[in-house]
Amino acid sequence: MSLTAKEAFAKLPQKLHNFFIKYPPRPFSEYKNGPSVISDPTKNPFFPNKNTETGRWHSSLYSRRRSADLYKLAKKFGIQDLLPPTPRKFHEEKYNNKKWMQGMIQPAGRADQAELEEKFKKREEAIKNMDKIIAKARPGYKKLLKKREEKKPTWF
Repeated sequence: MSLTAKEAFAKLPQKLHNFFIKYPPRPFSEYKNGPSVISDPTKNPFFPNKNTETGRWHSSLYSRRRSADLYKLAKKFGIQDLLPPTPRKFHEEKYNNKKWMQGMIQPAGRADQAELEEKFKKREEAIKNMDKIIAKARPGYKKLLKKREEKKPTWF
């Protein structure tokens, strides 16, 4: 006993049933894979669309959460290919293209050793010349330097 298309369609969950009534299944390539114009007959309900007359954007008809729910329901029934392209990746697509060892290959915040050595040299020079740099910026600092030199202990 094989089901006809109408019987199979009637057995879908209500959410999918209502979606396919509004947006009948078409081949995957007929839907736009991103934002488009409002008057476009192949516009995607999961992406925002632009009104060319006013220049304003209309938000997507189905939010990301609702599109994810629809996709997951369709996946259970094996008809996810009939849905328009979604803005997010799900399941196999997400894990097939993932860079698993990216954190090990290029750890975040790591600088090259040569750059670090150069940075430390500049820092040491700046510390050595700090009194001169401060004296340029603040003329009263010279008096403080003279007092320091006078108070230096001579016993060692």
